[in-house]
Amino acid sequence: MAENTTAARPYARAVYQTAQQHNAVSEWGDALALMAAVVSDSAMRDVLDNPRMGRQQKGEAVLTVIGDKLSAQQQNLIRLMAENNRLQALPDVAQQFEVFRAEAEGKIDAQVVSAFELSDEQVNTITTTLKNKLGREVSLTTATDVSLIGGVVIKAGDTIIDGSMKSRLESLALSLSR
Repeated sequence: MAENTTAARPYARAVYQTAQQHNAVSEWGDALALMAAVVSDSAMRDVLDNPRMGRQQKGEAVLTVIGDKLSAQQQNLIRLMAENNRLQALPDVAQQFEVFRAEAEGKIDAQVVSAFELSDEQVNTITTTLKNKLGREVSLTTATDVSLIGGVVIKAGDTIIDGSMKSRLESLALSLSR
């Protein structure tokens, strides 16, 4: 999966730049979401994982399903990724594209995982703090994980802030074992 993410980044960057140049960011976002959904489908995965099919055939299989919904440039992306054996990276390309879009729009998605349900006041405080720290609009989602014992883990883009009791206890145990 990490390989797909690494492979996806240059494609996503190139697609985003092309979309910006043609004022088609929204259209490309929709097209990439469709492409990602198709290659993620279990039946299509079986086709794409078939070693007897050539790369070009795999690209044409995807285009047979959704080619009529894509522009010529978008179809060329499918062909290029098929030629480079990267069709499986399309969901990661779509995700990275949305990261580039959010960055350009000054937005970021963040997730807070806490040991207990957060109050509205706590969520607002975390959102405001992240907005000030990151200099962007923050869209925050919350989740609970009782294994954290206490505290929170915040993920915003490449930034991870682990203020959980579980993490602190693991660090203490590690330092004591030395």
